[in-house]
Amino acid sequence: MQSDHATQSKPLQVGWRERLSLLRVADFRKIWLAGGLYGTVRWLDMLAVGVFTYEVTNSPLAVAFMVFLRLLPLILMGTVIGALAERFNRRRMLLGGLIFLSVVCAVLALLAFSGRITLWHVGLGALVNGTLFSADFSVRRMLLGEVAGVTRLGAAMGLDSATNNATRMAGPLIGGLVYQAIGLEGTYLVGFLLAGLAALLIARLTIDTSIPKARVSSLLEDIVEGFRYIRSNRVVTSVLVITVIMNLFAFPYLGMVPVIGKDVLGLSPSLIGVLAAADGCGAFFGALIVAVFAQSEYFRRIFLVGSTVVLLAVLVFSLSPMFGLSISVLLIGGLGLAGFGTMQTTLIFVEVPAAVRGRVLGVLTVCIGTMPIGMLAVGYLANWLGTAHAISLMSVCGLVAISVVMLRWREIR
Repeated sequence: MQSDHATQSKPLQVGWRERLSLLRVADFRKIWLAGGLYGTVRWLDMLAVGVFTYEVTNSPLAVAFMVFLRLLPLILMGTVIGALAERFNRRRMLLGGLIFLSVVCAVLALLAFSGRITLWHVGLGALVNGTLFSADFSVRRMLLGEVAGVTRLGAAMGLDSATNNATRMAGPLIGGLVYQAIGLEGTYLVGFLLAGLAALLIARLTIDTSIPKARVSSLLEDIVEGFRYIRSNRVVTSVLVITVIMNLFAFPYLGMVPVIGKDVLGLSPSLIGVLAAADGCGAFFGALIVAVFAQSEYFRRIFLVGSTVVLLAVLVFSLSPMFGLSISVLLIGGLGLAGFGTMQTTLIFVEVPAAVRGRVLGVLTVCIGTMPIGMLAVGYLANWLGTAHAISLMSVCGLVAISVVMLRWREIR
């Protein structure tokens, strides 16, 4: 396994001009832009649904439950989708998901315009959005890696991460402004349009995503083989463990931003959108730096340091009583998020042979899908201790867990 890693890592030492030459590849641009459009839908929907749910229920737990529904498909379907991506046409899988999401957004917009939308409708929409996120992470990123090739892999994932983080800015800002000006129906209408545009881009791909030969093993056997490989590679294992830690203890704060913004900082929906966009702003610029300058010998260190910075930023955010301080610390946390998010997928591509890469990416999706557990935990703790104290406790637990990983899997340092 180590020889495979060595042969894949060495070619990554390329100049910034060759890294950015990816932007001249038509298929890369289409996959990249489709990811940006879908990412905007995902983040604006998360903000709008959070604000709507809190207005209707006045319950942090209900807000957390909506995020739980959004991320539940990752843990239930991530491994299966990753294995299916090695068996079926990936372009068609992604295209079908985007078309379905666009239709669902249109139906929800009509329900909201007519005044008949209820929380269960919103929850169903969150569930559909989460199902597509499972496919986006495994299927679309596999397509990105195939188009980029090994030598430009770090740049491809850096640019994709930068775009995703740009949507973390644009999505909440658009969601907050549209929600305040029009209402929930406006956010679903925007989602319908953006998902439709993303589907058009994927439909125009020219890359050959057909499967060269039929697989003789069963789907279950493929999944088991993927887990066996993970156990044999300590770097991959540590990446997956840290991913679980971050999604359990760090990222659940995202669903609580509307609550903190309204109850602690006294913000309007549009300013809550600005607050929710702050970490995305920092992550956007951080990911661009990673895309242009990061060399492969620093990939593991960037991943570990980035994870730690995010947890520290979340801790300080939970203790902040001021809007300015809250935005500042989330900007810094965004820089750490860039290191974590970019290297998370890059390390999987570098370490894992192509034959099992889809399955390992599927397991990575499942690890990301543990966030609903953290969301429910922070929701219950918020009802018990208060939202700010709940986030503080979760982030401290995450820092302790990261320290244990550093001692247990020294290869990631």
